[in-house]
Amino acid sequence: MAPKKKSQPKRAGGRRANYAPLAHTVGVRRFFPFGWAMWTGWVMFGLLTVVMFAEIFASAIAGHYTDIFGAALMTGLFAWMFWLFGISRLKDL
Repeated sequence: MAPKKKSQPKRAGGRRANYAPLAHTVGVRRFFPFGWAMWTGWVMFGLLTVVMFAEIFASAIAGHYTDIFGAALMTGLFAWMFWLFGISRLKDL
């Protein structure tokens, strides 16, 4: 007859109780991109937002008022994409 194995005491809380949240999902870091693709889009749309914001003033100085409307619209759209790339996670897509 084989000897009995000593039973180990069960740990309280289970296996998943020791898992901490990921560093990029808590605090201020959750508002920044995670991964190189998201950083690339975030930087690209951030720069486009700045450029189109400057275009609003350049069009106003030149007196092209229809360009002001178009630049303001594009600034809003690029800022929205900038925000989405910042808060999105690749696993959520």
